Amino acid sequence: MKRYFEVEAGMAYKLADQDTDTILETIAGAYIANNPPHPFVFRCISRLSIPQLQDGRFDFNMQDKHPNASSGQYAFALGMLWSDNVRSVETALNCYGPTKLLLNGKLLYKSSVAEEVNVETRKIVEVPLQKGWNAFLLVFRKVASGFGCVFGSNRSHSNPLDFMNPFHERYDCGGWVYSEPQDEEAFGETNFPDVKGLESDSQVRWLPSRAWTVDQASLMNCARIFGIQPGKVAYAWSKGESVLPGRHPFVLKGWSTGQLCIWVNGEQVAISETEGVFEVEVQLAYGAHNWLVESVCGETDWGFSLEVYAYDEAYSFSQPHPVKGTDESWLYVGPLERAEGILPEQLQTMSRLFEMEDGNHTYWRVDRPGMWVRPYLHNARYARWNYPIGVTLYGLLQTGRKLARYDMVRYVLQHLKACTTMYSYALWDREQYGYPAMNTKLVDMKMLDDCGSIGSAMLEANKEAQEDGFVRLAHIIADYMANTQERQDDGAFYRESKGYYMENTLWADDLYMSTPFLCRYYKLTGERKWLDDAVRQFLLYKKYLYLTEEKLMSHVYDFKFPMANGIPWGRGNGWVIFSLSELLEVMPEDHQDREALLSFFRDFSEGLLTRQGKNGLWHQVLTDEGSFEETSCTAMFIYAYARGVRFGWLDKPRLYANAVRKAWSGLISHAFEGNGSVHGVCCGSKYSFSPDYYKFELKVVTNDPHGIGIVLLAGIEADAMNRMLATL
Repeated sequence: MKRYFEVEAGMAYKLADQDTDTILETIAGAYIANNPPHPFVFRCISRLSIPQLQDGRFDFNMQDKHPNASSGQYAFALGMLWSDNVRSVETALNCYGPTKLLLNGKLLYKSSVAEEVNVETRKIVEVPLQKGWNAFLLVFRKVASGFGCVFGSNRSHSNPLDFMNPFHERYDCGGWVYSEPQDEEAFGETNFPDVKGLESDSQVRWLPSRAWTVDQASLMNCARIFGIQPGKVAYAWSKGESVLPGRHPFVLKGWSTGQLCIWVNGEQVAISETEGVFEVEVQLAYGAHNWLVESVCGETDWGFSLEVYAYDEAYSFSQPHPVKGTDESWLYVGPLERAEGILPEQLQTMSRLFEMEDGNHTYWRVDRPGMWVRPYLHNARYARWNYPIGVTLYGLLQTGRKLARYDMVRYVLQHLKACTTMYSYALWDREQYGYPAMNTKLVDMKMLDDCGSIGSAMLEANKEAQEDGFVRLAHIIADYMANTQERQDDGAFYRESKGYYMENTLWADDLYMSTPFLCRYYKLTGERKWLDDAVRQFLLYKKYLYLTEEKLMSHVYDFKFPMANGIPWGRGNGWVIFSLSELLEVMPEDHQDREALLSFFRDFSEGLLTRQGKNGLWHQVLTDEGSFEETSCTAMFIYAYARGVRFGWLDKPRLYANAVRKAWSGLISHAFEGNGSVHGVCCGSKYSFSPDYYKFELKVVTNDPHGIGIVLLAGIEADAMNRMLATL
């Protein structure tokens, strides 16, 4: 078999006694260390920039931006994209007119005449990214048919691309910049813009503007940000800091257009009822202070100015929460209805929306034209919402419980809370910007992959958390499965996915993407219909996918042909038996279909057992010993067998217990590196009717989240089985 590491680097060599708890602790600890709980990144973005569409791409309609541009004139757009490594991304363009795409100074795409006259023509462009920053330049020319293009990720739902502004002055701002119309093609391969230089040195003027007009700048801050809204209030939030040791009297001096209230660290320190200068003394201790200002709009102007000082010592203000892309110290929200008894701590947060009079909501802004604060999620895994992360969190949670490591449990809860706490904001973000900047699969559920696996982990974690947000989202997921997710006429979940490669197919994977959640939702609500739906899915999927002679499952049934692909992919079979063990655990003994599913579990287990390899592992294609030995399916078979022995579901428990021990030993020797890395996990899969696709095209990935949580769960169950057998 393929060796992923030297013997001396392996877990088996490092741990002569192969203690399961230490193995679990090492693997879980390595995952957490490599995916630390970094928070969302907040940055500025201009609402006056290039809008996004519902498919996540950007609409560079230069005719809308420059309606008075002359035929033959050019316009340019610049965007920066960060990549942690060298990789390739698939993008898509639809052209309104002649368009070029350049990346890092090299021409990648030039529109053909056919593409320029039909905006419905979609052109796929593979973009090779370098590690670090990548500069994208779009070049447009106006013709009678149109001016500009639509451009972005070809599959934003799975691979969103967050573009940032170029130039030193705009560093860390979200979105694109675009030029005023030009008579000449000012930029190209030989004269690519200096994206890291000064915007002021550029030969063209870039939009949207960062500066207020003279007339706007003459207004007070709230007036130029929100306009005149008589009777409405706005709040401004900042952080101040005193460097004077101890506690000292500071002079608080400013100007108000009308009613004004100021809080420091939640304590009201100043009130002004009239327009004009105000001055008060406030006691401030050494260190940082939270400032909140409430300003009420008058008839003609709105806002305030503020300075604080003591003796000759200046008092500095800074951002109350880190926001990239601006040097502004104050964040603003409004216009809102004035409320009595407002508590500053209710407002001084980045995780909530603010309700306006008309029932709509708003969020924080800065004192720049059209500039809003927007949270982004740039972590590869932490706070992400997707199905492999779901099973990873499940494994980490159970490991934390087994080892009495609350820090591991807390990590899982923090991950999930990061998703649920920002859920309402993310829905609003999609409405405001056309496409959400975080957790698109959560906000826009399109398939079972988007909700079932991580929803199941969330419900399991709720036993510790007792979070209203978890339960609220569970209800949303259950409603999706019951009323939105596509089903065949017989009720079987399938993937409609029109226009995509998986159109009109049913996948073995989707038993894990649905039934464990349905089981836990049944336990949450006590409503039998959710359990019955999980049972129905197993019986239906067996009808479509079960290979009777081999006692294995096909990976996919394709209704377009219609037939199953007939290939017993390892992890696909793993998802089935793994999930079936979870269903059997919660099924009442008197359930009418329990015996049928127990019989299926036994027959399926028997079929899998005959395919166990000489090293204890199962193969990528279960019936092909020439395919590589695969870690994630082996772990899932361990999980199911160990539970089958422990719960008495299997007729020959000694035989299966031996298979579990052999498989776990094989993983320790061949898949687990001493530093906690997990090897031999198949990457995410499409499907094929050719076994060569699974055997040769699907590669193994180190520390892939499809396998980490599963091997943790396998170790926990193998250890539980051994402990149970030792007591007999």
